[in-house]
Amino acid sequence: MTYITRICHNESNWQYPTGSATESRTTYYSRHGYGHEEWLFRFEWQIGGWQYGFLQGVNKGRKTRLKSGERAGEVVLFSIGPAGRRYVARIRHIEFLDDVQSNAALEVYKKNGWFAQMVRGIEHVGGVTSSLGNTNWARYMLNVRFRPEDLEWFPADTYADDEDPIMHWNRYQLITPDGSFTTPETGSQRPGRTGVTIPPKQKSYFRKGSEGRECTPEHDMIRAALCKELEQEYPQATIVCEENYVDVTLTTDSERILFEVKSDLSTRRVLRLAIGQLLEYAWYWEAHPNRTTRLVAVGRNALTPADASYLDFLAGTMAIPLAYRQVKLPSEV
Repeated sequence: MTYITRICHNESNWQYPTGSATESRTTYYSRHGYGHEEWLFRFEWQIGGWQYGFLQGVNKGRKTRLKSGERAGEVVLFSIGPAGRRYVARIRHIEFLDDVQSNAALEVYKKNGWFAQMVRGIEHVGGVTSSLGNTNWARYMLNVRFRPEDLEWFPADTYADDEDPIMHWNRYQLITPDGSFTTPETGSQRPGRTGVTIPPKQKSYFRKGSEGRECTPEHDMIRAALCKELEQEYPQATIVCEENYVDVTLTTDSERILFEVKSDLSTRRVLRLAIGQLLEYAWYWEAHPNRTTRLVAVGRNALTPADASYLDFLAGTMAIPLAYRQVKLPSEV
């Protein structure tokens, strides 16, 4: 499903509040001096390769959307500024967060000091800091997440003309355009990222080796659920998490099973991200000739027919001992 939604005007590429929007007195922005989406593209604030953020359009009708099972989509963003209505970006495969995900991500923000930085940003523009995280205004201040590679910027001068439907859309809500609606070109020939004129605000940081990583709350929830399932299925086995960076390793007298967890809703992406890691974990450092090895990619959704066919080819024709296992978030069960 493709949606269009408005975000507030911002002059920092939505990395921090700028106090630059001019809106009617009835909007949240005019009352509080900032919008929750003003940190949407603060790319140094990532958790396990995911960017978490807020869209007011998702905030409205969120419970109904999640209850119906709609957890992801494509969103086209536009803003209204002094020069007119501008197309900002397209985000493919954006995920709508449920209550558990939102609260867990917020705890990471507070632990990492990002929430405190948000408060200081609001203070800098003279905004109302007490409204950040206030359930009277936005019960869940983080309600979406996406991978940065799924972001496509529109050129900075991409403004709507008089005939464009977004000229009539003022509210912050998710709009489902009719079939005749087309957005401008982003300049990318395939899903990806194009450049911007203002460089991201990046703080220096230390990165460990390629194995060092910070897991998302979703990742840890799925891994915990997986371990409970495995404990019931293999009561005599040894089950270990994060041994040699493997998410879960299950060992019996005759077999070793390596599980790599990915929290993406797209099973194609789960396979793409997990397979390379599993192959390296299994045989790059040691062959384990005395024990059969199986590799299992773990994701939240069932495989599509195309994904299943691909996996069958790898396991059958190429003889890679590879399988897939679905493990849902506790809130999805």
